[in-house]
Amino acid sequence: MKTLPILLTLLIIVLVSCKKEENPKPDANYVGLLTLEYSRTFPEFTANVIMEVEIDKSGEVYISQPDQANYDSGEDEIVIEDTKIKQQETGTITLTSLGGTYKEMDGDGYLSVHASTLIDGTQTTWGWDDDLGWVFPIEVPFTLEDPIESPMNFNIDDAVINASGSFLGATIQVPPFGSMTYTWTLVLTVGM
Repeated sequence: MKTLPILLTLLIIVLVSCKKEENPKPDANYVGLLTLEYSRTFPEFTANVIMEVEIDKSGEVYISQPDQANYDSGEDEIVIEDTKIKQQETGTITLTSLGGTYKEMDGDGYLSVHASTLIDGTQTTWGWDDDLGWVFPIEVPFTLEDPIESPMNFNIDDAVINASGSFLGATIQVPPFGSMTYTWTLVLTVGM
């Protein structure tokens, strides 16, 4: 029976000494831009979706919800093994479920971004005939969801210090037509 008061005292000491872990907070306010860039080498084009970002000293994060972005590569030509090919890509980029949180990893501050990305497009391809010119346009619809998985963690120091910002990306090779690249970039400045 004498051990019960000792155990209760030890349990109280342990409970009192345990602190509730607080959510980390940034050292400053930050403002800037978060950009999704979708580009291809053939047909050659770049499409951008730009969002405003604010990170408050309290740890609150605001990311603006962008409008749907439309893109059109225009017609581009290439010669592959003595065969002329013309291609055009048109489509839309839609971002939904966009949100962010401030967190720390290994002592560094990060903006963790969650986003659902949908690229919905059509590729039109023509072949060349010496007698008839451009023939047989073939339209191929495609849908690409989340080319870069969430959450995406951007180093805040990199986003402030580096002129090019903090970025995450993926490049997919599409032989024989080159590649397509998806790049998220965060550029921040210290706010007031």
